[in-house]
Amino acid sequence: MVYKLLKNMGMSVDLTDLNKIEGVTDSFIYSKWGALLAPQLQYEDARIEHFGREVALCFAILGKIRQEVDFIELIYEDRHIIVQISQNFFILVICEDTADTTLIKLTLNVINDEVRGDKDIQKSLRKSPEKRDLLAEAQEESELQELFKKMKITT
Repeated sequence: MVYKLLKNMGMSVDLTDLNKIEGVTDSFIYSKWGALLAPQLQYEDARIEHFGREVALCFAILGKIRQEVDFIELIYEDRHIIVQISQNFFILVICEDTADTTLIKLTLNVINDEVRGDKDIQKSLRKSPEKRDLLAEAQEESELQELFKKMKITT
């Protein structure tokens, strides 16, 4: 929904340069609440929604413990997930383990600056209807309750 608003304002978020980097499989922009902003998908994909929700939850936990992080990099056997976190959105990149992560991070910085600097996009993100308390929702999940207790996180 927010992505459509961004397109209607004459500013679409272009992930082409990022996706052209050798080894990049895909990239996405999410609101800080985990709502997919770009690209606009023609189908539903539970994995993409799950990525957004999980990273948004990490984002919320880091905020709660007052830990500032610019990048999160998850390394798997054959894939990497690189996430650049900004104040009210994040960009997630899925890439092969052979991809040039330095070039990916440089490109992420450029895209991040474009999105942060666009007043219309920022206004839309602040007014986003997807705002919700992710930590309160997550505390209802039994598998996360123990983690929250260990980290002394309360909502």
